[in-house]
Amino acid sequence: MEKNLPLKLERDILKQLATEQLVEIIIEEGKSIEKLTNRVIELEKEIEKLKVSRDLDSIRLWKAPLGDILKKTENKQQQKP
Repeated sequence: MEKNLPLKLERDILKQLATEQLVEIIIEEGKSIEKLTNRVIELEKEIEKLKVSRDLDSIRLWKAPLGDILKKTENKQQQKP
């Protein structure tokens, strides 16, 4: 927001401002809202990517590596007389 705008948008202060000043405040607030909305959308996308990544990692950790399965099968065959 511009430096000449009031820091706190209190009702009493706003009532004393000229229409042009109020319009400027509304425009600046609209820009701030748009930036924040875009940031929220970016962060929501990032969260979804992280959830997918986490889910894939948990699936990989849950399954035994293929090499371990093959080694166990080979060991069992070697132990049979």
